[in-house]
Parts: sequence; C-alpha cells; structure tokens
Amino acid sequence: MSATSDVIESLTRSRHTLLETFAGLSNATLDQKGVVGEWSIKNVLAHVAAWEQTVTGFVPERLATGAKPAIFAQMTDEDTWNEKEVARHEHLTPQEQVQQLAAAREALLQLIRGLGDEALNRQHPWPEWKDTLAAYLLDSIGGHEQEHLEAMQAAVGRLRG
Repeated sequence: MSATSDVIESLTRSRHTLLETFAGLSNATLDQKGVVGEWSIKNVLAHVAAWEQTVTGFVPERLATGAKPAIFAQMTDEDTWNEKEVARHEHLTPQEQVQQLAAAREALLQLIRGLGDEALNRQHPWPEWKDTLAAYLLDSIGGHEQEHLEAMQAAVGRLRG
C-alpha cells in the first residue's frame, strides 16, 4: 500500500471507532456537560474538529516554507485556545457538530490525497518534526483522536453502565 492509502485507512478506522463510541446516545446525553471531564461529548467533537481544521489549514504552507504557522502564536496557552474553540461551537446541536466533524475530516482527507505519497514520505518536513509528514499526521491527528476516544469510551461506559 501507499503512504496515502495507509494514512487514510488509519484515520478512517479511528474515526469509525470514535463515531461508534457514542452511537445511539440521545442528543441530550451528547450535550450533557461534565461527561468527559468538564466537557460534553459534543464539546470533545468540537475540539477534535477544530484541531483537524487547524492542521489542514497550516500543512500546505508549512510544507512550502517550513515556517511555524502564525496560529501557533495564538496557541501559547493550549487550554485557553481549546476552550475558545469549543465555545465557538457551543451553539451547534450534537448532530450539527457531528456534521462539522465529518466536514473537517473530509477536508483533511482531500488534503492528504492532494499531497500524495511523495509529500507524505518526506522526512523532516519542518524543523520540529524529525519523522515523515505521514507520521506527523498519524500522530497529530490520529494520536489526538485516540486520546479523546479513550476518554469518551470511559465516559460512555459510565453512562451506559
């Protein structure tokens, strides 16, 4: 398989697992605060989508220039940035948030397809990352999603148990 298909397959599997975690829960449950730490499941989905959108936005320029994205200056306090991103999506219903999550993933997958194997296999694409771009995406997106998946699985287990 190619790097492109490997990354897409891995990210698609992890997203399927994430979505299956809360399948069948009511909108009220998905919107209930304090289920995953202080957040609702919907808030976690907003957070995951925001990070995917951020990565999708900066990767092309970062590959071209190697420069640190300007958005990183806004993220000096990660907790504050996360809270702001989640708050920006608070007005969405759980189903609208799931749709936004799907749109963020589709944009990311389009980027990956457009980059292709040569870019994904590029070693050391910018100063802070010593591995390939494919490894960065799997770590930054896939690893981030896995971290939140585990917290959501535990929360949903408590809700259903």
